[in-house]
Amino acid sequence: SDLMPTDPTWLQELRKGLDSSRNASFDEALEHFERASELAPERPETACALGRERLRRGETEEACELLRSAWEHDYSLVTAGSSLARCLGLHLRRFDEAHKVLDEVDTHKGPEPSTRLVRAELLLEEGRHEEAAILAEALAAHDQKNVSRSATLLMSRIENQRGLCAVKQGAYERAIFAFKRAGDLDPEWAAPPSNLGASFEELGKWQRAEQAYRQACELDPRYAWAWHNLGKLYKRRSDPRSLDCLARGYLADSARPELAADYALALLQENAPEQAREILVDHAEELGDLGESWANLAVPLLARGAHDLAEMCVHKARERCSDEGMRIRLQALLGKRP
Repeated sequence: SDLMPTDPTWLQELRKGLDSSRNASFDEALEHFERASELAPERPETACALGRERLRRGETEEACELLRSAWEHDYSLVTAGSSLARCLGLHLRRFDEAHKVLDEVDTHKGPEPSTRLVRAELLLEEGRHEEAAILAEALAAHDQKNVSRSATLLMSRIENQRGLCAVKQGAYERAIFAFKRAGDLDPEWAAPPSNLGASFEELGKWQRAEQAYRQACELDPRYAWAWHNLGKLYKRRSDPRSLDCLARGYLADSARPELAADYALALLQENAPEQAREILVDHAEELGDLGESWANLAVPLLARGAHDLAEMCVHKARERCSDEGMRIRLQALLGKRP
């Protein structure tokens, strides 16, 4: 990426942007890519670089337009083709279009490792785990370290998905094996040990569940589900550490309605109704269809005399709870309030 005084200005800006991106200075990279695009809007290289940065920022529609322009102007730009496919499939859920772009890359350049990785990612996202595994396992043995590393991390995601599928089938022993395999493949990822803990908990192995949850929390203190699951486990065991763990889970991802509902319920049980009220009011919309959660929250609110808030919970529960018996009991309970 050495700059030469004789390089066109747009190319100098492009190279500065690439250097900034490699150094994780993404705001600087964006500025350079935008200047390069303004100086040479007809160059597919500038459209590709700017499109990839837009995609990294989550600006998917604009990224898609830029990457498509780059790819259709120069079919030798494998990066543009693979990035376009990733944008279409993983971000916009337009899987057929994404596979079509990868087919075009294969036609023009052959089956490149980067495009095979993207195709495996697409297959995994589509739920076609075994097809994704075939591609990823072959690439994991590739002689290019960046390719083999990416494929190994992808295999970790595949094993994690296998575990989740096994959980849905009630095959917890099989799920445990898959989650352990996922964790071995990517020891820095918190999801597999958290899921492992949930599987152990379903089998009644609470100590092993606690160990797995704590491992996930240590790997990523911002992984909300690990703290939440650990808090729920402690709650089942009447362990006073439950509230702190549920709070950590809620603070790590306060937009998740399940985390908000369980933390509010724990606060109510710990005689902190005002804090629970604040969470419920702040998250009334996000709690959405969680009829059972609204029902669980209504009862302790009534018991503590928070009648207005309890009435809101009852109405929400009656709207969303499929259990007619629960709905009738809630309404009867509300009718008995002082």
